[in-house]
Amino acid sequence: MRIVVIAGPPCAGKTTFADLVAGPDDIVLDFDVIARELGSPVLWSHPEPWRSRAEADMQAAVRWAVLEPSGATAWVIRTAPRPRQRAELAARWDAAVYLLNPGERECRRRARADGRPAGTSTSIGEWFSRYAPWIHDQDPGRLRPEWASPSPPVDRGIVCVDPRYV
Repeated sequence: MRIVVIAGPPCAGKTTFADLVAGPDDIVLDFDVIARELGSPVLWSHPEPWRSRAEADMQAAVRWAVLEPSGATAWVIRTAPRPRQRAELAARWDAAVYLLNPGERECRRRARADGRPAGTSTSIGEWFSRYAPWIHDQDPGRLRPEWASPSPPVDRGIVCVDPRYV
């Protein structure tokens, strides 16, 4: 199975994007969905024991997908703000990495509109304080043109990092 990592801050639209591009035989591996399926009482910011169990199940699902010989794709949702994190995921899973980054202001707006927990704003701020581009981040516009970065990107309010301009 082909592995594709969709990385970005909280409220960037990673799950929405994965759901849009996933084919009928593909799987979307999303920590929040896994935690809710395990019985987490909240939609996001899962408490223990659901947090640890969801991460273990997520890792097991990716390990299975890496070994699965089908022609489908596993869309793996991760935040991974640091270039090294994304590079390690790409190397470990022989994965392509697409980065969604609509900008901090937009992520905070989405968090308010979605009624996300108060800690989400802090998580968004932490992601942006840790974020750095990586030359191998791919532009989601290669998969869906309407998600493409402006050319050239003008500021941090871009949809993603386009490696041609990093």
